[in-house]
Amino acid sequence: MGEDTLVHFMKTPCELVVGKILPALRASVVKELSGKHHMKQSDIAKRLGITQASVSQYLSASRGASTKVTEAFPKIKIYADDIARRIVAGESRYEWYGVLCEACKDIRSDKKFCDMHRIASNLVGCDICKK
Repeated sequence: MGEDTLVHFMKTPCELVVGKILPALRASVVKELSGKHHMKQSDIAKRLGITQASVSQYLSASRGASTKVTEAFPKIKIYADDIARRIVAGESRYEWYGVLCEACKDIRSDKKFCDMHRIASNLVGCDICKK
């Protein structure tokens, strides 16, 4: 295998967070705001800084719908609930962004995340998630 082939398989932990964890977290927040807090899609979109169409896609499970991710990382629902409560309480994005960063750090330190990264990147002996 040439070097270019190896690069094709490599994903950084951050790429995995952006591609898998954050969409699942955002979908969970949208579902909390809509279901539990009865917010309208347009209001959710404004509060999250996304389009109403994106909110609709999260609710219909056509976006960020990986139940495997939320099942593998139950903390996602806990963080989503916290973020939704903060949004309903009127916190600005800049206040609840800290929870997103905390969720990212926490989930990245989870052994299951490290295993997922190792598989997604086709790396043996990788321990970058622990650093």
